[in-house]
Amino acid sequence: MQKPIFINQILTLCVLVCTFACSQKSSDRFVEIDGHKQHILDKGKGTPVVIFITGAGADLNNFSIIQEEIATLTRTLSYDRAGIGLSEEINTERTVGHFAIELNEILEKEDIEPPYLIVSHSLGGFISRWYAHSYPSKVMGMVLIDPAYEGFMDTIRNTRSADQRRRMKDMVDLGIVNKPKATRKELEMLQHDEQLMRSTRLPVDIPITMLTSGRFSKKERDAGATAADIALWVQFHENLKIQAPQLKHIVTEKSGSFIHHDEPELVIGEIKAMIETMRLKLNPPPEPEPTDSIAADTLRIE
Repeated sequence: MQKPIFINQILTLCVLVCTFACSQKSSDRFVEIDGHKQHILDKGKGTPVVIFITGAGADLNNFSIIQEEIATLTRTLSYDRAGIGLSEEINTERTVGHFAIELNEILEKEDIEPPYLIVSHSLGGFISRWYAHSYPSKVMGMVLIDPAYEGFMDTIRNTRSADQRRRMKDMVDLGIVNKPKATRKELEMLQHDEQLMRSTRLPVDIPITMLTSGRFSKKERDAGATAADIALWVQFHENLKIQAPQLKHIVTEKSGSFIHHDEPELVIGEIKAMIETMRLKLNPPPEPEPTDSIAADTLRIE
């Protein structure tokens, strides 16, 4: 006589477990933006939320080692931009302005609340800066990994002869043509993006850490990069302290541009330090109890 009751209890438990499991969002999932699916990886819990933004054409796995470690400390988000990785293509211009809007739509749709610490690489540096410019109240810190910066290629071209400049243009054009479609669409808008970025400056009211590669990769050297160019690149980044005096600048000669691959422990350490800085600002320690007023007066007199 007790058997039906037991079976009913088991069925009820199964329904509850299934209901709970279905109500939980998968950390690896898709978000619909403009009728297209964008792939995201949302891992960890806590604040601030660390957002990873990759360079041109790179999918979210580009930051996998870093995200895995940081997700043990706080909530993290990485994502594939439209047409890259597992994300569907979107028929809009692939400009910094569009990237920032799409990122904000992902964050709002998924109820991923600020404050944000944005970690970005290369072209991702443009996106993170424009996002901070567009949504300043949401960004509380930035870590820039060998970021693209407007004006540098113009500076390099000015050191070359007319023939060298033509060859540089041919190599750049050929490099873009041979890229996958989505990557090509991002790179084709670089001049437009540089012009847009000239209308903004680095924030001065939030902590910023910039990691710069002090050497070019073999591929870059084969393309004609010189020791003078890398010295100019390092100095170019160092000069950004003029517009953002609080900027912490770290130069490493152990890594190429992908510092987060060559020296993940360096990048992880700087992100952890930034998280601690932000948490102290969000939750400052209580002030010490005031001393006895008479004793305090005596100390001042002494």
